[in-house]
Amino acid sequence: MHATEYTDMSINVSRVLLKLTGNWVTMNDTEKRHRVLAMSYTIVALVYGVYVNVVDVYHSLDDLDHCIFLICNTLNIILAMYKMLVVNVYRMEYVNLILDARQHFWHLNYNADESELFIECQKVCKLWTILICSLTQASLCFYIIRPISVNIGSNKSEKVLPFKMWVDLPLTVSPYYEIMFAVQLLAVQQIGISYICNENFFCLLNLHMVYQFRMLQYKLRKFWLKINEQTDIIAYTSRCHTELKKCIEQHQSLIRFSDRIETIYTLPILGHVVVFSMLMCFDSYEIILADVSTSTRLIFIFHMVGSFMHLIFFTYICNGLIEESTNISIATYSGWWTILPMTEAGRMLRKDVRTIIMKSMRPCYMSAGGFFPVSLQTSTALISSTMSYFTLMRQSSMKVTDE
Repeated sequence: MHATEYTDMSINVSRVLLKLTGNWVTMNDTEKRHRVLAMSYTIVALVYGVYVNVVDVYHSLDDLDHCIFLICNTLNIILAMYKMLVVNVYRMEYVNLILDARQHFWHLNYNADESELFIECQKVCKLWTILICSLTQASLCFYIIRPISVNIGSNKSEKVLPFKMWVDLPLTVSPYYEIMFAVQLLAVQQIGISYICNENFFCLLNLHMVYQFRMLQYKLRKFWLKINEQTDIIAYTSRCHTELKKCIEQHQSLIRFSDRIETIYTLPILGHVVVFSMLMCFDSYEIILADVSTSTRLIFIFHMVGSFMHLIFFTYICNGLIEESTNISIATYSGWWTILPMTEAGRMLRKDVRTIIMKSMRPCYMSAGGFFPVSLQTSTALISSTMSYFTLMRQSSMKVTDE
């Protein structure tokens, strides 16, 4: 492991979020016990959230706007459960992925030019982490603000909880009301954390991969030293071949790391892509068409903005991985290998150049369940399908209103 390990706000926040849901690496028995407790608490919160929303849907079938609100909540919770399930199925691969990233990526032993790229990567990671956490927290806060605003000026017997409980208990009377309010508040926060923690960490890993490919391109362009009349061309060729082999080893390790990320996250990506259009459609309905309170509408505004920003950033990173891994071939070809002598080292160098060019012609990518690679075109397709679903829902709502 490198002597100087890198850590910053984005990595620290991701570590905390993953620890709170029981998904981070454990190094001793104490951390294992903490992980089991965090995982158990997260599962209870998710199951409780599904139960409350499904029961409320059953008792509110005559209120379409409220049912859509509850269905949207349920889809978010189920999606969070699905992501956590898949990540825990690949638990060993996931742990090794984190340890390898810590050893090979998250360190400060870079030269001056590589450090500039690394600092740029660090800034983008911080921006992404602040943005996604802020939007998520803003959406969660209005789940709590909504009942508080309703309770202001109302009778004590008419107190409203964030989520209606269909149980035979005096939940409008102290201290039962305060206890249930706190339980729902904690459950909402834990569900929000479990919803974003894995996606946030995946984006950080993917972004570091993009910049590692850029660093490799820099190495491939810069290790060719300037040739002059005093240059020993034979020794120069041997030295270039040695440096090229190091670059090939790094390229192979990046490809393997990308494949490991894709193996773990391909099913969560598929689940998110499948559910995304439905969630955005329900968000649009609650914002534009539904007869709901302002606080409820703000919940879906922040959720929609957060989902849209996540989609754009996520597909942009995946598209960047495709482009930067493909650009390795251009960086390799741009060297001075064509003018080197046909010595044994020169022939081996040309063979290795052809190999790395051919290897980079098949770019690294993240796929949705292996069905298709994720790129910027994916975002446009999902937004288009969202508009189609919303138009259909709007027309159906207008027909029901006319009738």
